[in-house]
Amino acid sequence: MSAEILRRINNLVQIGTVTESKSADGLALARVNVLGRVTDFLPVMQSANSFKSHAAPIRAGEQVVVLSPYGDGDSGVIIGSLFNKGCKEPSDYSDTTEVLEYEDGTRIFYDTKDKVLTVDAANAITVKCKSATLYADTVDISATTSHIGNVSIDGSLDVSGDVSSGGNVVTAGTVTDSRGDLTNFSTTDGASRA
Repeated sequence: MSAEILRRINNLVQIGTVTESKSADGLALARVNVLGRVTDFLPVMQSANSFKSHAAPIRAGEQVVVLSPYGDGDSGVIIGSLFNKGCKEPSDYSDTTEVLEYEDGTRIFYDTKDKVLTVDAANAITVKCKSATLYADTVDISATTSHIGNVSIDGSLDVSGDVSSGGNVVTAGTVTDSRGDLTNFSTTDGASRA
């Protein structure tokens, strides 16, 4: 076997460390140090097709696998990053839990054993869409909330705190309080209720 063929075979699959990235420029390209030799800028494998595209930045210091189909180390592709001492697996990762963790602490994970999807955002979440529908047996909200627009409720509304209104209150039914019926209450002498 010639030295050139052996060199190409050795270059087919290699592990190296990213030295430079063009992620900040919006490009999925990086250079990799493989055994002391720094490659040209190589494409980073991402989810890229006409149906969906997904790009995650690659950064200097990450350990990656470089695949060079023709054995030429400068014409390969970076096919993935590896967990290592400087980049550990995220906590809660297991054989039944997939974890997506961002550098600011935001985490999305799904546990197939408990059938629970959890989104733990470090700050705000914004959802923008034409319309949205939520189906659930119960919905619990623990937050101070504000709403812009009309609200239509098909069912009963139970409020344990105070209710205030900056406008009129209109009802087709009766109004009662702890002392009785307000809708049908009347007085001819201006007296207040006892």
